[in-house]
Amino acid sequence: MDLGEGMRAGDVLDGRYRLEETLGRGGFGVVWRATDLRLVRNVAVKVLLEEHAADGEAVGRFIREARTAGGLASPHIVTVHDFGRVPTPSGETHYLVMELVRGRSLADLLKDGVPSSEDALRWTRHVCRALDAAHRCGVVHRDIKPENVMIAEDTGKAKVLDFGIARLLTQSAVLTSTGNVVGTVPYLAPECWSGAGADSRADLYALGVMLYELCTGRRPFRAASAAEYMYKHLEETPAGVRTADPALGELIAELLAKNPADRPADAAEVHRRLRAVRPGVLDHDDPSPEQLRRRADQAWRLGADGAPGQAVAVLPGIIRDLARICGPADLRTLRTCHDLAIWLARDGSRGAAVALLRELVPVLADAPDARADALRDLDHWHREISRGGPGAVPAVEGRPLSLAGLLGGGPQSG
Repeated sequence: MDLGEGMRAGDVLDGRYRLEETLGRGGFGVVWRATDLRLVRNVAVKVLLEEHAADGEAVGRFIREARTAGGLASPHIVTVHDFGRVPTPSGETHYLVMELVRGRSLADLLKDGVPSSEDALRWTRHVCRALDAAHRCGVVHRDIKPENVMIAEDTGKAKVLDFGIARLLTQSAVLTSTGNVVGTVPYLAPECWSGAGADSRADLYALGVMLYELCTGRRPFRAASAAEYMYKHLEETPAGVRTADPALGELIAELLAKNPADRPADAAEVHRRLRAVRPGVLDHDDPSPEQLRRRADQAWRLGADGAPGQAVAVLPGIIRDLARICGPADLRTLRTCHDLAIWLARDGSRGAAVALLRELVPVLADAPDARADALRDLDHWHREISRGGPGAVPAVEGRPLSLAGLLGGGPQSG
């Protein structure tokens, strides 16, 4: 069957990729579901439209997408496997082989209405992780928008695609050869309109526009032309977002700041603040609170079986995950901090145990039983120190074992 682009279902590209069915069409290419005959797997193949095959700018964008996304490693960036050229009746064109993500774009999902706040926060965090991975490699996406975020139907993960207009942070921000700004106008940061000085914070602005849309069902600005959008992005302040979480509205306002210096420092900071808005919102690859409690119980058994040092080694990571997922003030988190103090003391670090318990007791004011247990152990180990010396104060991964350090940092996995 001829699909009008010089490609037919059943065609095999480079003896390897058999085209099965079209999945969609954009301004530059047609996306196919295809079979990788060598590895026997489904893939997505984007074929550059023949009308653009002789356009150096379009071809450059296509190759840039392959090389840029292909060099990034993140579970939230669509993986690029391969790219090449293929003959057509009028010459040749390029193709790009990618991970096949079965699901819907955020743009498509927004047609169904405003998503739940849990989904909106989860998906935005995933995009933050993708941006963090890109920015750490010196890559600015420059076209973050709902159309470029896919939600996988099997995992619920958000995945960022279309790095075709991405650039390196070391490159200058420039207009296209036709004098147009690069990107999608409803999502373009103020600094992008002048073509000067745009960096990774322009991606954060676009993220703010998208998060505003996920929370309200509409963009912060409506306009009938690119010129009107430019004026509003440069001069107008959007209406605030009314949510049950004031911190979320504040974050969106900061992301939409006109001055890049007034936005969050980076995607990792945005991720952390989104976590703090709703710490109990789990991602599909997050451990559940029950799993974390079982891990804490296993650590306790390590200590009870005569290996308190091993318990001390694993408990800080469990505590940080509990703080991230259940919240730093959750009793499960705080009781695990008490567990750590016990095994610190039994491993010979009584001073560290007493210091941690002293920080913990005031935080347990609303949990009288847990507070009484902590006071009892604090008194016991304080008396032991008075009789036998303070013990060493260890550090784990270079981080002192203070309560603030345990509850306020650690690896982000969602």
